[in-house]
Amino acid sequence: MSELSIQQILSSRFRTGAIADRYTVALMESLGLSTKANVARLAIGRSLALGPLSDDGVDAKGLEIPATSLFSQEDISVWIGLLVTHARIHGGPAIDSMEAFRLAVRQHWHRGVSLMMEDWQASDANFDTFLAALINRRAELPDIGPKHAGKPEETVKAEKPQDVSAQLVKALADIGVIAEVKGLTHGPRVTRYKVFLPDINQLDKLRRGLERLSLALNLQRAIPTLSHGDEPKTVSLDVPRPKSTWQSTRFANLHEWATRSTPDSDQLIFYPGVDVMGAPFSFDLAIAPHLLVGGATGMGKSVCLHALILSLMMRHSPGTLRLALIDPKQVEFSVYQESKYLYGDEIAVGIPAARQSISDLVAEMDRRYQTFSDTGVTNIAEARRKGVKLPFIVVFIDEFADLVLQDRNLENQIVRLAQLARAAGIHLVLATQRPDAKTFSGLIRSNIPARIALTVQKGTESSIILDETGAENLLGAGDMLVKTPGNQSTRVHGVYITRKDVDTFLHKTAKT
Repeated sequence: MSELSIQQILSSRFRTGAIADRYTVALMESLGLSTKANVARLAIGRSLALGPLSDDGVDAKGLEIPATSLFSQEDISVWIGLLVTHARIHGGPAIDSMEAFRLAVRQHWHRGVSLMMEDWQASDANFDTFLAALINRRAELPDIGPKHAGKPEETVKAEKPQDVSAQLVKALADIGVIAEVKGLTHGPRVTRYKVFLPDINQLDKLRRGLERLSLALNLQRAIPTLSHGDEPKTVSLDVPRPKSTWQSTRFANLHEWATRSTPDSDQLIFYPGVDVMGAPFSFDLAIAPHLLVGGATGMGKSVCLHALILSLMMRHSPGTLRLALIDPKQVEFSVYQESKYLYGDEIAVGIPAARQSISDLVAEMDRRYQTFSDTGVTNIAEARRKGVKLPFIVVFIDEFADLVLQDRNLENQIVRLAQLARAAGIHLVLATQRPDAKTFSGLIRSNIPARIALTVQKGTESSIILDETGAENLLGAGDMLVKTPGNQSTRVHGVYITRKDVDTFLHKTAKT
């Protein structure tokens, strides 16, 4: 890269090939994108996820756009790094001059937009189908944090949060709300401002103006949230902060919460993370009694599932807990393959194994009810008090939507478990990246009362998970709304768990 500089790149113009030009214009119009550069960035990203570029020449007879439309001062270094790294990994020509850089952009643009056009045509020009394919391209990869070489992420200190009270008062005035900030508290990702409203009749105006307030505060897509204050005429306004100021919650925190009190074998305590003020948040799945977890790809669903699994393992022995892990895509739960906690001593991977596991669980439920009848009890707690040794069985089904789409007959068995299995000590955790009404029927949702929604694409998806909107405005990276029976949704910032954390914990438990 000795002949390249960031400013040189940003002052240049880039031209694509004739075919890519035609596809770019067509996709821009079909997808409702405002500029050709929007399509180009998607296309380059699509190509960078693939292997070596072909040796086929790509002409330069297409449109020309300035680099500042393709890249920005903030992200140009990332794009350079991605293009150079791709060439090095896959044995491509060295990108050490402007001409080499232009050629790499042109080739990736050409390949990526051609594949995107194929995706568009394969979706029958249906926007939702195309978007689902685009979003779920990395569904085969687990979302759990990878191992990192070099400086551990735990040692990276967050920037100090800033007090934006003055800007907030001005922004409120811009939307027609006269207010005064009475105090603030910095949480892990948001700052809670105590706002005094001299005229409480302006509360509705504030509630309706949260999106405009976000614009006035330059919060990008993040939206402030509003709740009642602890004094007359006050409200709490939670304002999202820049990512550089976020404080992470780590595996060590989860371990501390789960082990600081004596475990109760009749409870199934989950610790998904902390609330917006940093206090640990937990709930009992044994009371819930079933849970639905949903969120778009890359928003932290898989990491959340690992936090829930480890929460249980930290407070139970294999004698009081078994985990039925059903993994249709064969990627998410493999780390637990040798665990002593596995129900049936194996993970159900693939559709046939998932079908068999669910059938076995229904049979296990029926056997337990027969045991209860013979013993003169009605549930697992009473049976345990009479000396019957029965462990809880917590069933984690990853990508439930895909499972049901491939085998509709499974829905009836899962509904039966959801309706009847609680007293038998069998509890369900259903997870999906694609919440929709077809796969999550009203019958399933009515019998799965506890919900966790991570960031989703649309308000309709939030409504399917939570029965209310809001998850479409979350910050990603494990930000979630948790709703338990009889309670309003609580915003929770998830625990960040790496694969190394899981491996280390499982290695230690295997020795005990």
